[in-house]
Amino acid sequence: MTGKLILTFIAMGIGVMVIAVDIAAVTVALPSVEKDFQTTIGTVEWVVNGYVLAWAVFMVTCGRLADMFGRKKIFFAGIVVFGAASLAGALAYNSNMLISARVVQGAGAALLWPAILGIVYSSVSEKQKGLAVGLILGAAGVGNAAGPLLGGFLTEFFSWRAVLYFNIPFALIAAVITYFVVKEKSAGESGGKIDYIGILTVSLSLVSLLYAVNQSPSWGWISGKTLALLAVFAGFLVVFILYERRTTDALIPEDVMNNRRFMITGALMPLAVPAFFSILLFIPQYLEKFYGYRPLDSGAALVPMLLTFALTAPVSGTIYNRLGPRLSIFTGMVLLCVGTVLILMFGFSGSYVGMVPGLVLFGVGVGFSIPSITTAAVGAVDEARTSLAGGIIYMFELAGGALGLSIITTIFTDAVRKDIAVRLTELGFTLTGAQKSDLLDFILGSGSRERLVSELGPDKLNTVFSHVRESFVTGLQEGLGFAAVILALGAVFTLIFIEGNKRSNA
Repeated sequence: MTGKLILTFIAMGIGVMVIAVDIAAVTVALPSVEKDFQTTIGTVEWVVNGYVLAWAVFMVTCGRLADMFGRKKIFFAGIVVFGAASLAGALAYNSNMLISARVVQGAGAALLWPAILGIVYSSVSEKQKGLAVGLILGAAGVGNAAGPLLGGFLTEFFSWRAVLYFNIPFALIAAVITYFVVKEKSAGESGGKIDYIGILTVSLSLVSLLYAVNQSPSWGWISGKTLALLAVFAGFLVVFILYERRTTDALIPEDVMNNRRFMITGALMPLAVPAFFSILLFIPQYLEKFYGYRPLDSGAALVPMLLTFALTAPVSGTIYNRLGPRLSIFTGMVLLCVGTVLILMFGFSGSYVGMVPGLVLFGVGVGFSIPSITTAAVGAVDEARTSLAGGIIYMFELAGGALGLSIITTIFTDAVRKDIAVRLTELGFTLTGAQKSDLLDFILGSGSRERLVSELGPDKLNTVFSHVRESFVTGLQEGLGFAAVILALGAVFTLIFIEGNKRSNA
């Protein structure tokens, strides 16, 4: 590697890490935000939701813009927007201002990610592409691992605002390196026009889908509002597809939309990621609710998974080059499935130690599967389309993860409600409406043990608490069991539909 190429990878790695660190760190800081602004958990959740929604919605558009106008320009714009929005969020004087800044931050992340993949993919030789993607996603893994620890440390010893201030110097370093050092083979397409109708219809479609998915656990999947949003999603998606097939300046050009290998490989991403999203959500909750872990401690509990992900991702590129996409992706899917099963079998039987082997194996599975799917999908299109392809694949990851997590959460919630009702009946407990509400809020929401003590009394709570834990575990077993089945289906899908050759443009 030349010095310029090393600096390019450093800049791109910084871009990936600030995105990965930010979302995990801010999530840990949410209780402090809630307290500082004297607002509700439902409001502050949009500090994360607004960020992710903007990120996912604009991903495809920004990928296309990167291919059209130059990936260096789009990356530079993205890192500047991300840094400026971080500053605005850190200076926010109310929750609305913070949420608005986070939405802009999400748009900055959307500018960054596809450009990063495009720059990295086009900077190396054919043999190095798997390694390059693995290194970048390994940087994401390091960010994911560091995020909860960093967020907990900065929030505990300084302020939640320090989490956002932390992004600024790194954004400046990446911007300077990019401006003066980063080179790209092409400055973009000549004569390309922006597909405003395509951008509008796909954005409205994705907003409708992701908002419906986000709200479905509280609204219900068959509620009028959820179904209405899903109908809007389907309507705009149909309009988008029909328009894209008739326009000459499509947001997703015909050679990408009709690329069978790209679409089939991309379809694996929504099968691979729901279990990952679920573990990130439920394991910390379990440890905090039933073992008294602090947010910093529960974040540290995920390190075995996130660190093995970070260490495996770079190695997976070399293995990908030897085995090809089919066996690499299949190996990742199998490891994810087995890791999930091990967590289910041994992770909730007693101490946290029983969870570690499953988390480690799961992390290795993430390190194999996500980079391999990304490399295979992006490698299926022409190099001039790599940023767009990367944007689409990561949109699949975010949207598929959100949809899968919502389904798993629904399964978890229904199982918990049924199980705790049976257990309370068997115990002969008769609870008031308020007591039942507080008990379910503790299991399913943000309710505290202190509130349960005041509502139930210490003696009754001690009697029922082990049953509450078992109900939570029952919900996890059914939810994560569903995720394991999806992963197994993904492994079978890989063997049937993914070709074994390393690269072939369709």
